[in-house]
Amino acid sequence: MKKSEFACLTMMLAGVFSGVLWGQNRVSILSEEAIRALNNEISGERAQDYIRNIAHHKRDQASDEYHKAAEWVVEQLQKFGLSEVHIEKYPADDDIYYYMHKARRGWDAEFAELWIIEPRQEKLTSYADIPVSLANRSQSCHVTGELIYVGNGTRGEDYAGLDVKGKIVLAEGSGDAVAQWAVDRLGALGAVTINQRFAHEEPDNVSRMRIFTETPTFVFGLSHRRGEALKARLLRGENIIVKADVQATIHPGHYENVIATIYGADLAAEEILLTAHLCHYKPGANDNASGSACLMEMGRALKRLIDEGKIKRPQRTIRFLWVPEMSGSIAYAATHPEIVDRMIAGINFDMVGQYLNDNNSTFFLHCTPHSQPHYINDILANLVEFVAAHNVEPLTSGGESFPVLSFSGSRDAFRYRIAGYTGGSDQYIFNDGLLDVPSAFFLIWPDRYYHTSGDKPEICDPTQLKRTSFLGAAAVVYLMDDCPHKARRLAGEVYTRTASRITLEVKRAFDFINQSDGEDLHENYKEAVNFIEQAYKREIAVLLSLKNYSRRDESGDEYVDALIQKIAAQQKGSIQDVLNFYRITCRALELSPRKITLTTAEEKAQTIVPRRNPKLKGPLSNDFLQERLKGKNVRTDLPINRMDSRITYEILNFIDGKKSVLDIRNAVSAEFEPVRLEWVIDYLELLEKAGIVKM
Repeated sequence: MKKSEFACLTMMLAGVFSGVLWGQNRVSILSEEAIRALNNEISGERAQDYIRNIAHHKRDQASDEYHKAAEWVVEQLQKFGLSEVHIEKYPADDDIYYYMHKARRGWDAEFAELWIIEPRQEKLTSYADIPVSLANRSQSCHVTGELIYVGNGTRGEDYAGLDVKGKIVLAEGSGDAVAQWAVDRLGALGAVTINQRFAHEEPDNVSRMRIFTETPTFVFGLSHRRGEALKARLLRGENIIVKADVQATIHPGHYENVIATIYGADLAAEEILLTAHLCHYKPGANDNASGSACLMEMGRALKRLIDEGKIKRPQRTIRFLWVPEMSGSIAYAATHPEIVDRMIAGINFDMVGQYLNDNNSTFFLHCTPHSQPHYINDILANLVEFVAAHNVEPLTSGGESFPVLSFSGSRDAFRYRIAGYTGGSDQYIFNDGLLDVPSAFFLIWPDRYYHTSGDKPEICDPTQLKRTSFLGAAAVVYLMDDCPHKARRLAGEVYTRTASRITLEVKRAFDFINQSDGEDLHENYKEAVNFIEQAYKREIAVLLSLKNYSRRDESGDEYVDALIQKIAAQQKGSIQDVLNFYRITCRALELSPRKITLTTAEEKAQTIVPRRNPKLKGPLSNDFLQERLKGKNVRTDLPINRMDSRITYEILNFIDGKKSVLDIRNAVSAEFEPVRLEWVIDYLELLEKAGIVKM
């Protein structure tokens, strides 16, 4: 390989946010003493052992097997010496809501097999062999019927000319959609699906499923290889009779959280939240035994280092939560609002153990949403960049000066990306505007074993488990203190990153104007200016969040105020830059520049300040909305619901009793993409009809 080619490859493997090696941060925000203590203590091998034990259980929410996994985690945490280690239970039944989140009954399966009995006996799959092959919420049955192929099986036309009543269908669509058509509407006995994620890359894996049919039924899933072979036999005209035996029940149960703490000292009433969901299908190693294992290893390592005096006793309390995903988090928040009020920030760990190179995967730091501007993002960004900078083979001499590697793990370069907010895991709950716990999120993606039988412990890399645990623990060590020196160090870190983010927003504004090709130029210019205005509001709010870090240094607050004044003073210049670019673009397109003005609708929206119902905390679920609107003949299929779902999530979060409807529209438009004002108004009026907000 040529030297120039090798240099390019090295930079690609680094995967840094800026895209070039020299853009990485080689200086940790944390002291060298602390990071070396953490690196020496944290073990990726231990974390992988935890994964093996957790993945042994099929951990469906509110199930018996989940309880066994939770008990094992408790036993280990007690050995580590953590405080307040216990399991907390919350009723799980279909008529229960935790704030606006609908609970679900538990589901347990004891036995399930699918056999061909004619023309010759052949076992197709079993729950004992492949637990995910039986769809969650399948119910007991002992049926025999002809197997009939129905194509995708999720639309009426798939069944044209077919009689599936009393038969079992083979389909390629999603299990729930197939069952609702074939069983609920057309009287089939049950379904077998070959709807497989990454079918060509992993043809022998089986995808997990969940069904919500009105009729008690079952759905089995087959691998792509086995399913295609079965389909081919049917298409050749072979008559196949199958027998399905299932012993499973849906029942009232309990969500169970495993809770542990490391108590703080002077600021014990302030807490740092660490979350990972313990639930999921079997084996569910990366998703999410890996996040649960990293939380365990962080707890063990921090406790030992504190006890040995290698790390100072925390000023703030560290709270660990292992939860059934979403359900456990919202149940905890509804049960302990006083504890949630004490939480200053959080980190969620979900799917964090995979080999990066083998899966062409990237480690993601997803920041808090714009409605939750907070310095935690910059602490984590610093640490992620630090690990990346020291864990890539450099072209120049010197080698790795701070390798974070496990003895039995890979030596993969740490490929990463720092990205905006995303939902899909428990940070979605805590970032809610009324719960108000700014929570970042660690994730590895893509994952070709996602929600399949291939998600086994061996796909997890001890090195990546160590890096994830190290990053989380290092952030906790910074957050758990209120040292004035750390406060000033953090202020400088946040300020420099604030300036960089504003520069990127100016570029985004230029790019948005550049997309114009005619009369849309004027509207695009207006949106571009909004990008800048919102960026300055957001970055000033990030700097303001620093005042909650240290209680011991008035001069630190004065320094933050000075930084805020400096940033605020730059806003006029940034807007002028955008204006100048707009004028040049107008000239190029032979258009006359226009001043930004408010429409009549915008002027009215500026006077309306919505308020949330303080009793309805947490994100809004569709179940809750439909329940509230039952019998009101209200259309819920609004245009805004066809956009990115994070937009409606953030609309609710931005409602603080101060922002107007126009302010909220502008905020979400800057965070994601421009949203029509009337769509925002329609959505808020819908929420008002449901009693969620008041206009």
